[in-house]
Amino acid sequence: MDRSTEYYIRRATAADAAEIQIIMHAAFSGYLEDIGNTYKLHALTESIDDINDDIKKNAVFVAVTPDGSVIGSIRVKKLTDDLAYIYRFGVHPSMKNAGVGSRLLAAAIDYCVGCGFKAVALHTNTKFFTLVRYYYGKRFFVHSTSADKGYIRALFVKELTPDHNYDITPAFGE
Repeated sequence: MDRSTEYYIRRATAADAAEIQIIMHAAFSGYLEDIGNTYKLHALTESIDDINDDIKKNAVFVAVTPDGSVIGSIRVKKLTDDLAYIYRFGVHPSMKNAGVGSRLLAAAIDYCVGCGFKAVALHTNTKFFTLVRYYYGKRFFVHSTSADKGYIRALFVKELTPDHNYDITPAFGE
């Protein structure tokens, strides 16, 4: 894939599901290589039906080239009226560090702001130092850590309003 490729961000449709699955496999396989582990990640086992279910129930955004190729995706779901959760965020490895992820994350956060959420949360592996630094740079903070998935993962939170009165506990089980 040409890193200089222009792309745009839009909501995903069912027609994108197969390409989203390919991106998730490529991105999350690379994630495992980067952290040097062989953890079982649900992102590597989800079906096209699972992805289509997310597209129907939640906000799924894709980065798309002019020829229609999906090069990244991010998903957002409502946990409460005040809290959203970001998950299955991945970019094709050939487009790593080209700004695609930042634009996808910005689209997801803009969506959350537009929906009136007070905060947005996500998890990432604490050993993936590049991602930890990335989220800090995007003004997320570590709320807590857990080992409930077989590795130590951090629950990151980004506050979207000055009102800090929101319940983060629904994100614990994600």
